[in-house]
Amino acid sequence: MTFESSILGNLEPRKVRGPTLLKDIWKLPSGKVVDVPFNNRNQAIGEKGRKLASFLGIIARTPELTPLHVDDWRNFDKEEKKKLVDFVRKKFSIPRRGEAYVLKSLGKKWKDYKCELRGEYLRKYKTKDLLLKNRPSRIPRDQWSGLVAYWLSDKAKRRSQSNRNNRANQKMPHTGGSKSIATLMDEQAVNGIEPTRAQVFILTYTKRKDEMINERTNNSESSTDQPPRGVAWEGDVYSQVFGNDKSGYVRGLGLGPTPSGLWGSKSSLENIIGEDSSNEAVQRLTQEITELKDKHNEEMNLMKQN
Repeated sequence: MTFESSILGNLEPRKVRGPTLLKDIWKLPSGKVVDVPFNNRNQAIGEKGRKLASFLGIIARTPELTPLHVDDWRNFDKEEKKKLVDFVRKKFSIPRRGEAYVLKSLGKKWKDYKCELRGEYLRKYKTKDLLLKNRPSRIPRDQWSGLVAYWLSDKAKRRSQSNRNNRANQKMPHTGGSKSIATLMDEQAVNGIEPTRAQVFILTYTKRKDEMINERTNNSESSTDQPPRGVAWEGDVYSQVFGNDKSGYVRGLGLGPTPSGLWGSKSSLENIIGEDSSNEAVQRLTQEITELKDKHNEEMNLMKQN
């Protein structure tokens, strides 16, 4: 039995959206790989990008490849991470510039899987003995013991409380479905110009998608006459409504982009901000996002009261 076959045999069916086994990918002939497109922000896009994401999800749920008893993804050995990228390259063509995206995606999916296990098993079994006795068969005994010990530690309890607080303070949940933001932006590009993160926010949080697409098409001619600004910048409409981005992360663009990779010089940013603030279309966009945000907050408050 090959290593790929053993992984397929040990995979658990997904409980939410059904099994995602990608048997066609695992059974690709040796030397044949899926060529995945990446955008200029080094994010995988399109249907092949979605297949890659599902494949990374399988790896993240395979303890033989991504051990579960490590307490933090950042503590994985660099050489081990390199081996993971090399493993992915057996099935997918990943450019060097796409390596960081692959590792970020793996890290997020691995963390999500551990949270899923914690929620399922700690809810059922309240003591260490019961947790150890009810080890999932797919998880090696030593990894499960380490995972349980971590769950019951003070460090894990503090982190869990911090995560609950962060979720409670989350301004808006993602509503774009299984399609990534990067793929959505690529599909909505007009004459090669992608919508900004503010426009994508409106597209994913309203049902008036046709109206949004038509507006993009109608304005495409004038958009190409303006100097390119990219999809996000410091002080743009999105950040004016939701606040500044955290260090090392740009909201509203999906996994991968960082402030250092997107922002221009301070002087050019000041010119953009000044111009945008007086632009009628931008003011209308700001108002629409603010209204959506307020509506969401009202709905959340009503849910809490009920």
